[in-house]
Amino acid sequence: MTIYEIAVNIALGILFSLLIGLPSYKKGYVDKSGLLTAMIVGTLVFVGGWQYFIVILAFFISSSKITKYKYDIKLARQAAEKWAGRSYMQVIGAGGVAALMGLILFLLRIFEHSSMPELIVYGLLGAISASNSDTWAVEIGALSNEEPVLITNPTRRVPHGTSGGVTKLGELASFLGAIFIAIVAALILFIFPDSILPNEPLLVAKIFIITFISGFIAEKIDSVLGATVQLKYWCPKCNKETDNKIHKCGTKTRYYRGYRIITNEVVNILSTTAGALIAIFLGMLV
Repeated sequence: MTIYEIAVNIALGILFSLLIGLPSYKKGYVDKSGLLTAMIVGTLVFVGGWQYFIVILAFFISSSKITKYKYDIKLARQAAEKWAGRSYMQVIGAGGVAALMGLILFLLRIFEHSSMPELIVYGLLGAISASNSDTWAVEIGALSNEEPVLITNPTRRVPHGTSGGVTKLGELASFLGAIFIAIVAALILFIFPDSILPNEPLLVAKIFIITFISGFIAEKIDSVLGATVQLKYWCPKCNKETDNKIHKCGTKTRYYRGYRIITNEVVNILSTTAGALIAIFLGMLV
C-alpha cells in the first residue's frame, strides 16, 4: 500500500464518519464527546476495510433506533437513563475493540502481512456482533412484561434495567441482534468481497456462522459479568441496586458490591473483546 493510498483511506474514513456523525449528533444519538470518539472509531474501522464500516454502521443505526423505541416505557420502568446521547465512554465500550481490529487490519495491509488478516476480520465482526446482540437484548428486553431473573441465579427476580437480568424477550432479541449483524456482514462481503476474503459461498457461510456464534456467546458473557463483578451502587431512598452514582430518582448512591474499576463500560469492552477472541478462535478451527 502506497503513501497515497494510505492518505486517501484515512481521508475517506474521516469524511464518511463525519457525514454519519454530524446527523447522529443533531438527532441526539451521541453527545459532543461521543461524536468525536465515534468519528475516530468509524475512521479506524473504515481504513481496515470500507465493507466493515458498513457493518458497524448497521450496528450504530439499528441500536440507536432500538434504544429510542418506546423509550418512555423504559424510562418509566427505570430501565433507561435520561436521554443525552451516547458519551465517549459508551462509544468506546461499544466500538473500541472493533476500532482496534480495524487498525490492526490496516497495519497488516500496509506491511502486506498475509497470514493474519482473515482472523482479524473475524475478530472485528465478532466484536460488532457482540455489541449489537447486547444492545438489542438490553433495549428490547426492557419492554418485556416478564420480570427479569438474574442470569447466574434464575430463581432470583430483579428489577428491569439490572445488569445481569434476563428475560425471554431479551434473549430472543440477543439472538436476533447477532443474526442481524451476521446477515449484514455475509451479504456485504458476498456482494463486495474484500481482497482478504475471496468471494466463495463456503467462506460467506463461515463468516455468517462465526459472526453470529461469537456475538451471541459474548452477550451471555456480558450478562454474567454484569451479574457478578460489575460495580454496583445502592440507592438508600428507593432501596434499589443501580449501576450509577446518582440514581434515577436524583439521590446520591453508595457503593454496594462488585469491583470499583469494572463499570458498565468496562464490562462492554470485556464482552466485545470476548466476541473478537471467540471469533478468531472459531476462525482458526473452521
